[in-house]
Amino acid sequence: MTEDSQRNFRSVYYEKVGFRGVEEKKSLEILLKDDRLDTEKLCTFSQRFPLPSMYRALVWKVLLGILPPHHESHAKVMMYRKEQYLDVLHALKVVRFVSDATPQAEVYLRMYQLESGKLPRSPSFPLVSGHFCLTLSSTLDRPILPAFDYIM
Repeated sequence: MTEDSQRNFRSVYYEKVGFRGVEEKKSLEILLKDDRLDTEKLCTFSQRFPLPSMYRALVWKVLLGILPPHHESHAKVMMYRKEQYLDVLHALKVVRFVSDATPQAEVYLRMYQLESGKLPRSPSFPLVSGHFCLTLSSTLDRPILPAFDYIM
């Protein structure tokens, strides 16, 4: 038997017993090895197949524009995002919109308001409970990823 037919036999066998992800993982690894990640191919792959958990965060960060498609700039961009997060947090603490006791969901809302130019003039301005960002930030207030990953 040739190497190619053995691999095909193995693939068919794995599919029959329910381990379809073996070839998918290899094809995703091939996509991720490119010097510049092809977002079109990653998007298509993520729509057709489940993403392995070890690559899920990276793929979604690239697809959502949090990380650029070039591998060599990922660490630098994440460092800049962390600095931006800390700068905005410090600015909100200086103007007394947030404190250490402020719930994280409200901190995210105030950060969004500051970044989008919609921060009210007074911190006593009531928060709208149905505000989409407050709902979103309370959903994101889980220990999934570091907080600075959410700030765009």
